[in-house]
Amino acid sequence: MYIYIGTYTRMGGPGIAVCSYCDETGELKPESVSPELKDPTYLILSGDRKTLFATSSGPAEGGKGGSVASYAVDGGKLVFKSAGSTGGESPCHLTLSHDERFLYVANYMSGSLAVFPVENGNITGPAIQLIKHEGKGPHPSRQQNAHLHHVTFIQETSLLCSIDLGIDAVVTYFQDKEKGILKFSDRMDCSPGLGPRHLAYDPAAAGDSAVAYLAHELGSAVSVIKREGGCWKTLQTLSTLPEGWTGSNTCAAVRVSADGKRVFVSNRGHDSIAEFAAIDIDDGGRRIELLRIFKTGGVIPRDFVLLKKGRIMAAHQEGGGVIVLDADKTGGNGVRIVSSLEIKGAVCVCPSED
Repeated sequence: MYIYIGTYTRMGGPGIAVCSYCDETGELKPESVSPELKDPTYLILSGDRKTLFATSSGPAEGGKGGSVASYAVDGGKLVFKSAGSTGGESPCHLTLSHDERFLYVANYMSGSLAVFPVENGNITGPAIQLIKHEGKGPHPSRQQNAHLHHVTFIQETSLLCSIDLGIDAVVTYFQDKEKGILKFSDRMDCSPGLGPRHLAYDPAAAGDSAVAYLAHELGSAVSVIKREGGCWKTLQTLSTLPEGWTGSNTCAAVRVSADGKRVFVSNRGHDSIAEFAAIDIDDGGRRIELLRIFKTGGVIPRDFVLLKKGRIMAAHQEGGGVIVLDADKTGGNGVRIVSSLEIKGAVCVCPSED
């Protein structure tokens, strides 16, 4: 399959890098680059895998601030299709509606959420809605205003969750399926200073009983949250760091295994992944237990994905590039490095297959 890698161009990255990945050997090979975008920090694919969408800190033609772009997928190459201004600074995450008629983008620095119409993989017009979050948190430098970091639809619903690091909150919106417009639904406040960043769902719990795992960037922690009575409720919060660790660290990505039995969170600073067991509890929720914390072999693992054969592919922002780990084999750090590809400023990995 192919792996699409977003990079910080300001750190010498090539833009969007396309690599081939061999499932048998775990080897990565470079295929092509698409240098048009500045700092493409997050990438997603359409359901049919024919279109790739990317965020960028650079402006669209004729616009200001950040942008979002779409590309046609042509084997190991990407062909530019369309772009639009997000109406805010530093867009960092995006998601499609279930019917893929609308695209939702999180602007980190501006703390806002932009909504775009989409047709056949093309962004067909300017943003039709821009929602601005207000507020701040206790961190003196990281929470002086809202910082929207993640947007995602709850499985089997028209509810969009937005994760805001700056105001320590998960804000949920109703989506108008026909118009794409969002309306406030509910808000869950996290403990002050945790700085929630990314969310991943338990595959076995959806709809009004959804269960998810929320990674907190500033607090180096992960919470189990559950939908109850039309809002989110925190069930449990655990550290992602070894006991006694005193160095600086921030959490980044969170992933859940296909069977829902494992939860993984990356640590930037400790440069590791914390692995938790997810255990059912009587009321339909979950609790987690820390199993191990293993090094990823690079510096600042900002994003990672879970692959077949117990492998993990991690993008390292500040050294090591993209590294494939065999998490089922014991090595010097409890895992074995299968392969690596040096790519500067690697911040996001998006495989062409689930």
